[in-house]
Amino acid sequence: MVELISEVDKNDNFLGLREREEFYSGKHIHRAAQLILLNPEDKMLIQKRSPQKRWYPDRYTYSVSGTVADETYEACMKREMLEEIGISVPFRKLFKIPCIFENKGGFHTVFSGRCSEKTASLIRPDPEEAVCVEWVELEELHRAVKTEPEKYTPSLRAGIIKIFQEGYGKCIF
Repeated sequence: MVELISEVDKNDNFLGLREREEFYSGKHIHRAAQLILLNPEDKMLIQKRSPQKRWYPDRYTYSVSGTVADETYEACMKREMLEEIGISVPFRKLFKIPCIFENKGGFHTVFSGRCSEKTASLIRPDPEEAVCVEWVELEELHRAVKTEPEKYTPSLRAGIIKIFQEGYGKCIF
């Protein structure tokens, strides 16, 4: 079955559905959902993307990261959380960031959630998506995305920088 992705314009207005393959070669803008997942120690789960991924292979990104199909950002997040890490936790919308370069890229809606120690122990990353996952202190991640940006996806860098620039801090979680 062909996977259809939501195409939007530069203002995030829905244009229609396109096959995933068209986004790899064309100049199309899509929607994506990302999750900042914290554990009881306020560490954030990040994943290192599989080398087989077309977009940003071998780079670190959010714990859950998905392209919006014919669904809402929230529905995408629920689906991707189960598919990518095998758990489901309550989450809430934080903000939207554009990661659009030369009319290609996407609007990324970032959500936050918190898991218990027990739920954290149930996390099972999908090997097609990630080669590993790590829990990282937010401040450490903030420093790393600025000093070694090539190790992180553009959307993760933008999201973490936004959190610290706009003073979200721990109050958002």
